[in-house]
Amino acid sequence: MKEDFGLKEETGLKKTLCAPLALMMFLLVASGAAAQSGECNAIPWGEPLSALEQLEYSHTGDGIRYYRVTKVEACGISKIEDTRVTYGFRDNRLYTTIVEIDKAKDVKDVIALLMDEYGLPTHKKEDGWDNYQWENETLKIKLKSQYLTDRIKIGMYYKPLIPKD
Repeated sequence: MKEDFGLKEETGLKKTLCAPLALMMFLLVASGAAAQSGECNAIPWGEPLSALEQLEYSHTGDGIRYYRVTKVEACGISKIEDTRVTYGFRDNRLYTTIVEIDKAKDVKDVIALLMDEYGLPTHKKEDGWDNYQWENETLKIKLKSQYLTDRIKIGMYYKPLIPKD
């Protein structure tokens, strides 16, 4: 009889400890998933240059002024890889975001993150690079990866500011 009581007491203790631990684990996983899915303080497309901070002028090309981000927030792709981020402004409004990864830990994880957010891409191989492309109503996204070097370059373009030729 004494053993049964001990077992019931142990089970009650397990229930008491497991519920808060399970809740804590759920919250940690959920917050990590939110950060990886890109739910961060993203700068709205079309935002004026004057609204942004922590940028350093890089260069101008084809009417686009490029600025390096001096402090990259750890969310989205930057949460799983070391990235360099550059913003491009057309007519003084955020037009493009370029993300570069020199040595990706896992190229498949980066592609999977974008697939979770934007669906299945088109894919083609060209000059040793794998090219993936996504498109929706407002964005055109291009990812180039070189599996031999694990190098990745991602360009995101705000379609309302793409010049009409």
